[in-house]
Amino acid sequence: MAVLDGCDVAEAASDDQFAAFDAALTAATGISVDRSDDEVEASRLEAEFAFDVLVTALRRLPDGMVVDACTGYEQALTAERLLAVARMVGSSGNAAIDRRRARNAMFNGSGPERSRWAVNRDARRSAAVVANRHLAEAVSGGRLTPEAVDALVKASDDESGEIPVELVESVRGLAPDQAARVVTEHLEAVATATDVAVEYDRQREARRAYHYESPASGSRPALSGIALEGPEADIARVWGQVSAWADAAYQAEGGRDVPVKDHASLDNRRFDAVAGAVIGEPGVGNRGAGRPSVLITVDAESLFGDTDAPVVASQLGVGPIPEKLLAEYAVSGSIAAVLKRFDGSPLWFGRSRRRASDAQFLALAVRDRGCVLCRAGVDRCQAHHVMPWTAPGQGKTDVDGLALLCQRCHGDLHHRNHTLQCEAASVGRRIWSTRPATPSETPAAKPRHRKRE
Repeated sequence: MAVLDGCDVAEAASDDQFAAFDAALTAATGISVDRSDDEVEASRLEAEFAFDVLVTALRRLPDGMVVDACTGYEQALTAERLLAVARMVGSSGNAAIDRRRARNAMFNGSGPERSRWAVNRDARRSAAVVANRHLAEAVSGGRLTPEAVDALVKASDDESGEIPVELVESVRGLAPDQAARVVTEHLEAVATATDVAVEYDRQREARRAYHYESPASGSRPALSGIALEGPEADIARVWGQVSAWADAAYQAEGGRDVPVKDHASLDNRRFDAVAGAVIGEPGVGNRGAGRPSVLITVDAESLFGDTDAPVVASQLGVGPIPEKLLAEYAVSGSIAAVLKRFDGSPLWFGRSRRRASDAQFLALAVRDRGCVLCRAGVDRCQAHHVMPWTAPGQGKTDVDGLALLCQRCHGDLHHRNHTLQCEAASVGRRIWSTRPATPSETPAAKPRHRKRE
């Protein structure tokens, strides 16, 4: 038996526990853990030969097919690696111990060196597989990607590492970003007011700001920087305001009516916004913005109902926040609260206008919670017509026909001439994907921008 951390594995897990785990994993993967040295060497040589044949065959394919094939092979190989590590370390019943053993097993291996970040990521994945037999079965069967395991780890018990079976079932077969969205919604649903308040206080005690130097790299000169670290809710509030100022500067310079090359870059505008607000440079960092920098959702019944229980509100892009922070937001005037989705503002404009209103954007923010494809924050998103406005199908500016996309996903969608499609996986949950657009869904070509005189 291998020695890890200076102690025998058997000190933290009984032989019976190992036998039960090995039997379950063998049943799931179809791999026997008891093989002779000759059988192992024969299998190793067979694997090397098969890999050489695979690489040779791939080189004969068009590049696009190689990219697609390698993506699938990478996922399969990553899954096999984390299952192998799980079998090596066994189960101790303690997630922290299993993660440490998994790290040691990979660092002590004789294969190529990997980054510490990659090893730590795979250690978390393997410890999750060790603690959850149903997870091992899903990964082995290819019904769960390693990236989806990363999302599920966030919902694991701190001590045992166990993950709710129903949560694993709900993300089977989903793309990694959609799986992460489902897990985030689960964590928000089960959060308690006490746990949220305790975690926020811990983060507040550790908050800090510091100065650092960034050395020159390639064509980029040496730069100085200031970093802020603190509770996610506070940082999101600061970043939201910076983004609002940067967007106001963009609109003041002509917005989308001016070619991108004639604008300052987004990073430049954000720097100018922060520097202007702190230093007081006239006209920078103090422009008004049409949208609030913080979006809060809260169940109306818990807010106005006849109960003394603490209110658990959710800040979009952050998650549950403590009640005292909700009270601070309520008097700051920098938030927009959306109750029961509709506040009386019109959300359906048909063909009467092309751009989404601020009220529509707020409704979309609450519904979509960010980019529906990659989960980028609301502050980086645009309202996208599912049926393009200029397409023969004549999309409408109705909240039901809009979805939030970040600028990158929005551009990729149009560049590939794809369209969004949504299917409700369960009540209140939307799962999004893309597909090629039909002729009626293909927007008219954009006219070239002419530089303003």
